[in-house]
Amino acid sequence: MSAAGAMLRLWTRLDVRLALVVVISMGVLSAVLVVLQGQQVQRQKDAMTQWQSLNLARYIADRQAEPMVNERGDFRPDALANIAMYVSMIQPSLEIYLLDTQGAIVQHSLPKPGPQIKQVKLWDVRDLLGSATPRLPIYGDDPHRPESANLVSVAGLPNNAQPLGYLYVVLRGEQARLLQQKEAEASQRVVVWGAGLLAVALAAGVIVATQTIITRRLRLLAEQLQDFWQPEGQPPPGTVGKGDEIDRVTDAADELQQRVRQQFQRLEDNDRMRRELVSNVSHDLHTPLANIQGYVETMLLRGDQLTPDTREQYLRTTLHHCQRLGRRVAELFELSKLESGQTQAQLEPFCIAELLNDVVQHQQMAARQAGITLRLTDDSDRNVCVVADIGLIERVLQNLVDNALRHTPRDGLVELTVSVEGNRVRVRVNDSGCGIAEQDLPHIFERYWTTRMTAADATQPSISSGLGLAIVRRILELHGSSIHVRSALQSGTEFSFALPAAG
Repeated sequence: MSAAGAMLRLWTRLDVRLALVVVISMGVLSAVLVVLQGQQVQRQKDAMTQWQSLNLARYIADRQAEPMVNERGDFRPDALANIAMYVSMIQPSLEIYLLDTQGAIVQHSLPKPGPQIKQVKLWDVRDLLGSATPRLPIYGDDPHRPESANLVSVAGLPNNAQPLGYLYVVLRGEQARLLQQKEAEASQRVVVWGAGLLAVALAAGVIVATQTIITRRLRLLAEQLQDFWQPEGQPPPGTVGKGDEIDRVTDAADELQQRVRQQFQRLEDNDRMRRELVSNVSHDLHTPLANIQGYVETMLLRGDQLTPDTREQYLRTTLHHCQRLGRRVAELFELSKLESGQTQAQLEPFCIAELLNDVVQHQQMAARQAGITLRLTDDSDRNVCVVADIGLIERVLQNLVDNALRHTPRDGLVELTVSVEGNRVRVRVNDSGCGIAEQDLPHIFERYWTTRMTAADATQPSISSGLGLAIVRRILELHGSSIHVRSALQSGTEFSFALPAAG
């Protein structure tokens, strides 16, 4: 088995597919949980950092020798000059801003080009001003990086009760942010990848083991059903390489259901055919048996009164009916073997013209007694060979010729023809008999089908087609061929079939 075939077979296993889906889901879930946990840990760190520096802005404002803002709300021009230098020496990551009562930035400690925004939203940090125990962390605008919030400390100037301005301290400046980002990325890579791989590995082991145990019986059931449908080691159609165990079990159940329905239908058809066969056989055998019984009883009752010629006539008639009865019984056995599959065609090459000539010679005496000309046409190809079962094809020809002789009047003609049509050889049996009505042509190959073969005389009794043509059709079906008929009333009949040419 190729690597691609092995992978395909592995992929169709239900436990493998379920394990893969669950492992991927667990991996994604683990990564999400790790990220959320990391964010929660970061918030806890931020809360601790902000708590430690919560009163930093108030401490800086209260330590100034001169107020940063006067009673009219004007800020001293050099209010941040000394503070910025002092703070940069102690903690370079801090960034300090002076805001008016609306949050507009009046002064800042940033180097050029300065802040990216002109106003800070004081509403976001109101809890830092009005609550003694705010719920940390609280994030405010970062004028240096307006796209992200930052930890801040805020104090009202000169106090929080009646502020004329605000001292706004960003606790995690640019340098601290970059350093923290690198540490967080490194820590996250280790945590996410480590925890994710561990979770995936554990999930894979547990899920595969559990699902293998759970689906093992289902897989065994699928294999048993699959083996049940395998004839001579061949996989059943529609169940191999298609889906997982559930798909294969479903397909096998559908096929089994269809097979059971076919079997029930076949049983019903066989029962119907059996009843029809018994009825037809009883009707077909009743006439010769009744005739035989009548003639025998007549000879027993009136034997002394019969002349030798009459007695001989009765005996010949009785023999004729016995022979007819024997032929019907033989045909029944023959058709039964053909339809049960007991008869198989043994194919071999042979000259079809020689076989036709043998059949003509065998039936020549019967044709002469009936006053009918029976011959193989001069334009027939006498050297062509076919591949078929010579014994079964001989039976086909005998039945067709016998049928033609029985339905051809005296001074009539029955001809056999052989011709080549590409890689097939066509055999035709033509007669100048009474013909068959167009509406009757589809039924003449049915067993014991009966019709008025000569509709011109409505008083003529119905003639039974017997089993001969049914045997012909079944034998040709064994050869992968079919029988064709062309006929019209009072215009004769032509039966033809084709066999594969040899070589």
